[in-house]
Amino acid sequence: MTYDLHDSKDGYTGENSPLYKSPYDIGKSADLNVDSIITYWKDHGVASEKLIMGFPAYGHTFILSDPSKNGIGAPTVSAGPPGKYTNEQGLLAYFEICTFLNEGATEIFDGTQEVPYAYLGNEWIGYDNVRSFKLKAQWLKDNNLGGAVVWPLDMDDFSGSFCHQGRFPLTSTLKRDLNIHSASCKAPYRGEL
Repeated sequence: MTYDLHDSKDGYTGENSPLYKSPYDIGKSADLNVDSIITYWKDHGVASEKLIMGFPAYGHTFILSDPSKNGIGAPTVSAGPPGKYTNEQGLLAYFEICTFLNEGATEIFDGTQEVPYAYLGNEWIGYDNVRSFKLKAQWLKDNNLGGAVVWPLDMDDFSGSFCHQGRFPLTSTLKRDLNIHSASCKAPYRGEL
């Protein structure tokens, strides 16, 4: 599994699904990234074309101990508040993340781990976006993996009204960048049933 790699139980901020390790990841946590996980399985005899890479359509949230310390590895006190729709403490769907960003959160793209994070006041979230999905899709192709899975589909911006990037922006990016052509790959929206 290449997501749920950091959450509020760690006691510090960390990305949900980083492509590469952070300089703050030491010891066992140094292997909590997509590159290390896939490399481990390949080094232990699993053919790369049998490995499926997970792409999360959600992020993990944290409450910062000190809002002025808001980077990767910053101390935290708990999980972030539940989302309006997901209603789960410590987790926001991608479409809820877009709302968080639209409310004035500062977004940083971590070039070391190739994924974004955002913060507003004492709230912090590590997640994926269209840019990180593109980078991970290229990595998947470069490493000749067997495929990809988006988990879960309903946490992508299914209506297109939250992120203003079209319907299913994460899933659509992955489909396009992996050259998957399927006319039947369209989920109905509530008003279309």
